[in-house]
Amino acid sequence: MTAVITGATGFLGSRLLRALLAAGRSVTALGRDGAGQPLAARLEAALRACGAGDGELAVARERLTAVPADLTRPGLGLKPADHDRLAGEAEAVWHCAAALSLIGTEETLAPVNVTGTRRLAELAGRSPAHVPLLYFSTAYVATGPDTGSANGQPVPSGNGQRLPSALEAVTGYERTKRRAEAVVRDWAASRQRPALILRPSLLATDRPLPPDAAQQPLSVLGTGLARLIGQAPPLLRRGILHRRPGLPRIRLRLLGDPAAHMNIVPVEYAVDAALRLAALPHPPGVATYHLVHPVETPAPLLVAAVNELVPGVELVLRPAVDRPNLIEQQINPILANFLRRDWRSRTDGHTPLHEVLPGPAAPAPVDIAYLRAAMNFRMSHTV
Repeated sequence: MTAVITGATGFLGSRLLRALLAAGRSVTALGRDGAGQPLAARLEAALRACGAGDGELAVARERLTAVPADLTRPGLGLKPADHDRLAGEAEAVWHCAAALSLIGTEETLAPVNVTGTRRLAELAGRSPAHVPLLYFSTAYVATGPDTGSANGQPVPSGNGQRLPSALEAVTGYERTKRRAEAVVRDWAASRQRPALILRPSLLATDRPLPPDAAQQPLSVLGTGLARLIGQAPPLLRRGILHRRPGLPRIRLRLLGDPAAHMNIVPVEYAVDAALRLAALPHPPGVATYHLVHPVETPAPLLVAAVNELVPGVELVLRPAVDRPNLIEQQINPILANFLRRDWRSRTDGHTPLHEVLPGPAAPAPVDIAYLRAAMNFRMSHTV
């Protein structure tokens, strides 16, 4: 028997793959060859990037099977006999793969996020009746209180337009994940099969990420900032990265809502919780769980963490920025997805995870030190 997994080269999927292998499971990973590498090599690189050493990789080669597949094609692009054999050997079907983009449209993301989920559900439907389908969605498909600003009003943007509230600002990514959840629910109801929908919030890690590793939102932020600073003239770059006594700091206004919050959850906690949830007995039907941090992170704390990385700069969070200077024009688009929208966990009305899973350790505190580490900020230029 084997645990089937998609998305195993991604940030979340690679850590789930590592945990499954560490638990002694045999795993079959579905994915594409790519970037000049066969899938097996990509999986090994992903495991190494999230901390696996030589001994662990040697064990993985014995227990891990790479099966090139295409989520968007009928039968996953497999031969019918291979498709049937894989379904018959499955002990669990984990669906982590997704096209993740906050600017992609519903039309461009649906082939992977919706059709791909349907194709994997078809595979799970041919597996033994007790085999669960475990689908990673996102906490942001759930509706929640209108937290677009402190008073529930839309946040003004720098050009005078009104930014949408949390309920209105549903991206194409979130819409496709919501549709994919409907696929899972329909599958479980029509077949009377067990399924879990797992909804993580913003995933992060405070462990170092190699440059070629799968990234997470905060590390993308750190990489973007480092790239922007690296393009500055040497004198300005030194002024940004080092505070000089007696000299004023460079003042920059960041476009965002000072009252906004975000829910950042360590990926290690999310993976552990997912495995514990999967081990529970589940009757036919869908169970939905939020893999989120119990404490929301205020946006000003993220700004403070960035401020510590660039001590020569005074960052100020503002709901509107009139006549932005050249640096503000460049930096605000990088930070916009984090600071112009409220990213709370939206778990109102859902059972807290600690009531479902008594015993697991609480997630690490997401304090300013954690945020600094999670941004994985590296400067390759001499300063």
